[in-house]
Amino acid sequence: MPELGRMPIFEIVAGLADRRVIDVEFMYKPRPTSDRARIVFDAALRSRLAVLDPPRDALLISADSDATLDSLAELLADYPDLPILTAIVNPMLWEGDPGDTPHRLGWPNPGNWRRSQTSDRWWRIAFVLEIGKQIAAQNPNALTNGYLTMPAQDAVWGRDLLARLLHFSDQHARNGLPAAVSPYTYHQHAPVPGADIQPDLIRLMNRTFGRDLLFGWKIRRDLVQAFWGKMGLIPIGMCDALLKTVDQTIWEDDLEIDRAIRALGYGVRSLWVRDPKVYRQAPPVFNEDDLRAVITRTLHYSLNIPGTSVGGSTLAIPLGGLARIRSQIDRRFARDNAAAERLIAECSAPVRERLDRFGASWVDWGAYRHVIRVGIPGVEVWQDSQVTILPN
Repeated sequence: MPELGRMPIFEIVAGLADRRVIDVEFMYKPRPTSDRARIVFDAALRSRLAVLDPPRDALLISADSDATLDSLAELLADYPDLPILTAIVNPMLWEGDPGDTPHRLGWPNPGNWRRSQTSDRWWRIAFVLEIGKQIAAQNPNALTNGYLTMPAQDAVWGRDLLARLLHFSDQHARNGLPAAVSPYTYHQHAPVPGADIQPDLIRLMNRTFGRDLLFGWKIRRDLVQAFWGKMGLIPIGMCDALLKTVDQTIWEDDLEIDRAIRALGYGVRSLWVRDPKVYRQAPPVFNEDDLRAVITRTLHYSLNIPGTSVGGSTLAIPLGGLARIRSQIDRRFARDNAAAERLIAECSAPVRERLDRFGASWVDWGAYRHVIRVGIPGVEVWQDSQVTILPN
């Protein structure tokens, strides 16, 4: 079994200096212990590790604790040739006056809450961009030949995915650097052997998050966001400029990274993937309550956007013309869409009630509570010092 533990940043940079693709895995808690959750987690992680090509590629684990690193040791022992580096990365507490949000929003035991400087994901992204910046400073060849990726834990990679993305990145090079690229798919939930996930639930989640039947066309024409947090390759050469440009108070970090890349004049494109064997997602969503948690979180991503629907979220936008036509001729599509709209409405109602009462809403994700206000881009991040919030 590999020995995993804290590593100084200079050692991490040295170990990653000549790599083609650096897969950075954000681990917010130990490997799941329940059977179905572990099956799904392991299958997705193994799919990503299997695609890496040692010694050209490497794995960097950004974990919340030594306990999380220890929980991964048994699985990682199956990849003895893969360079593996590790770091413990958690957000720091807010400096100065944190404000009185817990009191104003009526949370239980408001004195227990401690505000963080950023979300834990942003803190890890900034850490990774700093790693990339230092790699580029030491190895100019990495500017155009090295990439970072920070996939979500539910991203499932097929054998050809990285090769396709690397070629796609070169095709859309701009301003002296290959493009930052992401795959996008309608397959945002998928079966996993042994996990016993109901096909109706998988279809319902895919319909909920795939109601825009023209989204693939929009992606191909670069009319929508192109960098996606579920999976994206960032050239090492962009890291320094991105670190200086991104606003780390924005909760929807992938949209902010997309904005920053475009503002810097670099290329950013999304690759539409129809074949789930090339790329899909397999989240630990086993019932409608799990799906409600994902919908609620997604509603909050765009809550700061003023609009008549909750947060201006695309989830709350009515079906387009093509989808309306399909719903008239495809009974299953119509049934699934009606179920999706029911869930979206159920999740939107308490958010709207909070907005009406407090002018803000919040959602728990992992060990943190995120507070979002309409019209205010930044998000407040809090943690209860006395209670561990169960991860969604």
